[in-house]
Amino acid sequence: MPQKTYVRWLYRGFLYLFGVVVGLTIPWYIYISHVTDSIVNEQWEIPSVVYARPLELYVGKNLTPEALVFELDLLGYQAVNGTPKLGQYQIYQNNFDIYSKGFAFTDKNSPPKRIKINLSESKIVEMTPAIYRLEPKVIGHFYSSGLENRQPVKVNDIPDTMVKGLQAVEDQDFNHHHGVSWTGIIRAAYKNLMAGEIVQGGSTITQQLVKNKLQYNHSSILRKLHEALAATLLENKLNKKEIIEMYFNEIYWGQDGKVSIHGVAEAASYYFAKDVRQLNIAEQALLVGIIKGPSWYNPFRQAERAIQRRNLVLKIWFETAIISQQQWQQSKNQPLGLSGHRNIKADFADYMDVVKSQLKAQFKASDLRQKGLKIFTYLDPYIQYKTTQTARKTSQWLSSDVESAIVVSGAQNAELKAISGSKNERSHYNRALLAKRQIGSLIKPFVYLAGLETLSDFDLQADLHDEPIKLKTDEGTVWQPKNWDNKSWGIIAAKEALVHSRNQATVDLGLKISLKKFIGFMQDLGLNVNRSRHPSLFLGAIDLTPFEVQHLFSVFSSRGQNAQVLAVNYITNVDNELLSHNKHQNKLQINISNIDLINQAMYAITIRGTAKAISEKFQLPGTWFGKTGTTNAGRDSWFSGFNQELLATVWVGSDDNGSTPYSGSSGALILWAHLFMNL
Repeated sequence: MPQKTYVRWLYRGFLYLFGVVVGLTIPWYIYISHVTDSIVNEQWEIPSVVYARPLELYVGKNLTPEALVFELDLLGYQAVNGTPKLGQYQIYQNNFDIYSKGFAFTDKNSPPKRIKINLSESKIVEMTPAIYRLEPKVIGHFYSSGLENRQPVKVNDIPDTMVKGLQAVEDQDFNHHHGVSWTGIIRAAYKNLMAGEIVQGGSTITQQLVKNKLQYNHSSILRKLHEALAATLLENKLNKKEIIEMYFNEIYWGQDGKVSIHGVAEAASYYFAKDVRQLNIAEQALLVGIIKGPSWYNPFRQAERAIQRRNLVLKIWFETAIISQQQWQQSKNQPLGLSGHRNIKADFADYMDVVKSQLKAQFKASDLRQKGLKIFTYLDPYIQYKTTQTARKTSQWLSSDVESAIVVSGAQNAELKAISGSKNERSHYNRALLAKRQIGSLIKPFVYLAGLETLSDFDLQADLHDEPIKLKTDEGTVWQPKNWDNKSWGIIAAKEALVHSRNQATVDLGLKISLKKFIGFMQDLGLNVNRSRHPSLFLGAIDLTPFEVQHLFSVFSSRGQNAQVLAVNYITNVDNELLSHNKHQNKLQINISNIDLINQAMYAITIRGTAKAISEKFQLPGTWFGKTGTTNAGRDSWFSGFNQELLATVWVGSDDNGSTPYSGSSGALILWAHLFMNL
């Protein structure tokens, strides 16, 4: 072949090869550049966090040692024998020495502090400082479809030893390379060879960040090329501080059931129940160590393996002068120190149902899943625990054929403290919020209150006729109400009729009021009863949920100040700025003296009426008010009762609306009494 022809073909081949390379490289570069732009501009979906109420501590507060220990354990505090350090507490008899972890509240920060408390007769009698709020327990999240838990933090809020320590373990040339470190690859290969195991990776922190963002699930040369080019481009778009911050907030740290733990803040909370700024050297080293394999080094399941990995990290930190020899010696001999707060069986799912329902009108679902709102509720973890345990024991005290639901709120402020929708922990049906059942005699206090409010010549000493009566309804049928004992007592004082739950006397009063006026009165209380235009309404022939019943009885427990039970207190944004603060809207125009008269009758019910078991059988100390409710054939057993602090409504019945052997006093009251005996 002539030389000119050879050169010509060689030139053409070169042009062809150059065209192929350019044709492939430019689109690839554009694609990778687009990928890195998406990484830089990505907005994390930050789940909203739902908190319980903070435990306020002050002299005079009613608080049992059991309740305080429960709260501390739930918050992840560790019981110790010596002087407590941050996140620990010591008990000597009824004296508590607590080193709190602090919390940034909207109105005022509660810094970490030593708290000394002396309890006597279930009350704080001495305390230093005079008042303090413990941090609130996280009771739930609103997750995105990816089920990732993440609360981003600034790199300045991460301990310096942890920031430098991550680089020492994962990427010693981090501050000097431009995305890919060839010296780091050679060094890692040498160290792994000398150690006889993989102690250091060759990928830079920037490459690992890209890998995590792109979520590759296979290993190949092409993937490595993708990572290398993307890491190089990313280094030109973000500075080192921004990259390390993104890494700490992005990386995967483990699995909590179906939820993925992402970011150092959630890792610190999940493993140690601490703010990331409060992690000690050993805890920081463990978290850095398990990045390499969150499942393989899972400290909950592979404690020995996790300790070995942590200690290897500590050794590297000592060798690179990040920590002193003293810190190394002390840290490597420490136990893992994992928080046991996740071992406490506290069920908040039913309460979260209420939170969700009350937030619907305020926030879009997407806002709750993506914008990192902080939702502070009124839930009391200890009362919730006792409420749940009471419901779980339904079959122990009653038949295994019945279900139960319990609602507990503040008696005077209508703040929802606890709720249980089933005796079965596997049930996903919240009966307290969703199950509408006839309320029976629970309505009677409202009939008598309506009489006091609407009839000028009526008081609780007025005579009523507890006698057989026949009423012709609008449908043309005849209705004949009977008493629970199938007896009629004749002329009876109104108060006695209420105390002993006499049906015929109550209907007699209802007719004096008129069905129309009574319906209007109940509507003024916020209850829509237009669908119930039958005189049986006077005896509770209306379907309500236990939660709706709780609303009604809040009228009595708060003396007319509150008729709406609220779960959500206030909400802040991710920057801790107040967005909304729920307030009770009291529109009730009821004479307080009339409410007091009904309360006096409900007090008598607990002493000598249908709920006298409270004082006789259970002998609960203090002053109690309440009303039983029973529907035909025991299909529904109810009790709503309260003291000065708490109001609780209990329902017992069969899901198929079948008959049970229980009245309000022999069914629901049993659970109610056991609950208050254990609070």
